[in-house]
Parts: sequence; structure tokens; C-alpha cells
Amino acid sequence: MGYFPPRQAQTTLPCPHCQQAMLVERSCHEAHMRCPSCNRVYPLQDYIRKADSAMEEFLDRCYLDRL
Repeated sequence: MGYFPPRQAQTTLPCPHCQQAMLVERSCHEAHMRCPSCNRVYPLQDYIRKADSAMEEFLDRCYLDRL
């Protein structure tokens, strides 16, 4: 059986709309940021420079074509 990396990780980055901590998530086609509180989705590239350790670790295991 193969190893499948997680589909999401909790970050400490605040949502610009409601200030709750966001998730970094991957789908079959892309990675993005999503707020579990207000359910808004944001482009990953807006948060790369602000990445915390949870986000960096998650992206280390993400396939390059999703970024």
C-alpha cells in the first residue's frame, strides 16, 4: 500500500475576512487556502511569503503541478 500525504493542514495564518486561522488544502488540481469558519477560499500565492511551519511542511509533500 502506498503513502498518501494529507489533503489539508491547519495553519496559524488569519483569514482576511474573519481573522480565524486558515487551512492549506490540496485538491486533485491545485493547492489553496481555505477558512473553515467563513468557508472563503484564497489563492495560495497570496500566502507563500507568510507561510508558517505547518504550511511549509504541507507544501513539501505536495506535488509540484498543484502549486
